[in-house]
Amino acid sequence: MRRRNWRWVAVFVSWLTLIAAGVSTATAGQAAQPTVKHVLLISVDGLHASDVAQCEADNMCPTIAWLAGHGTTYARAKTSEPSDSSPGLMALMTGALPGLTGVYYDDTYDRTMYAPAAQTASGTQNCTGTPGTETQYAENIDTNAPSVANGQVGTRTILNESIDPTQLPYQLENGHCTPVMPNDFLRTNSIFSIAAAAGLRTAWADKHPAADEEVAGHGTPNAVTDPFKTEINADIIPPSLTDTRGNTVTFPIDNPTGTGPLFITDSVSDTASYDQIKVDAVLNEIDGLNSGGTSHAGTPAIYGMNFQTVSVGQKLVDPVLSCVRSGNAPGCDPKYVPGGYEPGTLAFTPQLQRAIASVDAQLGSMVSELKAAGELADTEIILTAKHGQSPIDPSKLALVGHTEDKVLSNAGIDVAQTTDDDVSLLWLKDQSQTGAAVAALKADQAGSNTARIQYILSGPSMTKMFSNPQTDPRTPDIIIQPIPGTIYSTSNAKVMEHGGFSTDDTHVAMIVYNGAAHGAPGGSVIASPVMTTQVAPTVLAALGLNYQELDGVRVQHTRVLPGQ
Repeated sequence: MRRRNWRWVAVFVSWLTLIAAGVSTATAGQAAQPTVKHVLLISVDGLHASDVAQCEADNMCPTIAWLAGHGTTYARAKTSEPSDSSPGLMALMTGALPGLTGVYYDDTYDRTMYAPAAQTASGTQNCTGTPGTETQYAENIDTNAPSVANGQVGTRTILNESIDPTQLPYQLENGHCTPVMPNDFLRTNSIFSIAAAAGLRTAWADKHPAADEEVAGHGTPNAVTDPFKTEINADIIPPSLTDTRGNTVTFPIDNPTGTGPLFITDSVSDTASYDQIKVDAVLNEIDGLNSGGTSHAGTPAIYGMNFQTVSVGQKLVDPVLSCVRSGNAPGCDPKYVPGGYEPGTLAFTPQLQRAIASVDAQLGSMVSELKAAGELADTEIILTAKHGQSPIDPSKLALVGHTEDKVLSNAGIDVAQTTDDDVSLLWLKDQSQTGAAVAALKADQAGSNTARIQYILSGPSMTKMFSNPQTDPRTPDIIIQPIPGTIYSTSNAKVMEHGGFSTDDTHVAMIVYNGAAHGAPGGSVIASPVMTTQVAPTVLAALGLNYQELDGVRVQHTRVLPGQ
């Protein structure tokens, strides 16, 4: 175990060396000529590099194998830290890490902002009083989200959700109290910012309207020409709906009244159906239509989506099939195996097998549509993941509840915001208590280690990796990386989670297929470490755009992926 940890330290150092090495092998900052007309960017959330190797060996992902066999596989790709969906997505879209983007999670804290108007008794916000508020950019800001102030029942639907400004955090700027739109919560520009300035058409389909808007980039709210806004955490799940290609999409576990506890992510089948809606929007775009299939708009220069099915297939304990989770309710299966992996191996459980097979088939429909439209040779396909999932070995799972909060509470430390999954981000009410808080956590670690702490970031170590929490209102005062396998929850609904810094969370899949350069079979593997931040300049370089205009490239010296 000690040797393996030191090998990881060596790998991490080599990653840092790679990041600092320069902006790219093409130092001019702009490709001499574009190599393609379109870039199709796909994130299969949760997909590890090891998952690609395993599914190829098991002959269960022919599309992924074809892309790898005709493209470049990056065997040591690493995503952001923290590895939550939001910083993972921003890494892909901006070429920057959280210290620059200011996006540490989809649920964080800002010491200078004010609570959403919908959370105040009056329903208005005047930016008065002491600042500091939780900042959430997920399903909570949908137009049909419930209001904390009046306690209404949410009526979020799967399709056509939008942003409610009263649900956003507010900031005082130039004497005006205004909501902070998702794209302006992001502190940097994005690939969409650069493409929009060049007059190019773009599109994106994510899991929340918040993400669809956030990726547009700071100061460029309309840079995504065609955002396809869906909500994975819809309150209302119909038995079926007709999507943008006229296809009937069914949801086996439905909740048409909006009053039950079910979610799309409570079912692999429901999640696959949800993903299919976005796939069909992408197929429309391949065919030169807008995402809704209602008008001819031209295939976007940059477009794509994220898949949720693999992530759900990895961590879900099914609420109906699992006798443990359902309390032995009628219909549960005593032989049911939760998602993820067989103990001590990389072999997929049946649930994850179905999830990967589903996503591969949906990817296959995109490749087939590109071929039919005559666009494959003009398209670069980038397949990667915002994040991995931990623990791969289920024997390492430890559901411990919010034990780190208990340690701090017992020490008399007041926490303004805790964001925890298999990592813990902590913002203190009184930053002068940071030293005392760290001392309490280290005392717990040295004793019974109820919080299962592996290491702690604070003070100089926090500033070195991210930015100074004393001067940056977004940076956590403390980050705890627990012993891998730890999840700060007692929920029996999941056996894996993401967000942390462990290898299981951060070692993700990455394959680049460039229609012009990699049309012939053979494929190649690059073993040197790379970062998902390198996707952003790679996208722009493929289109002949100046990737030096990305803030992430200029400030964090992010380089184009080798071999592209």
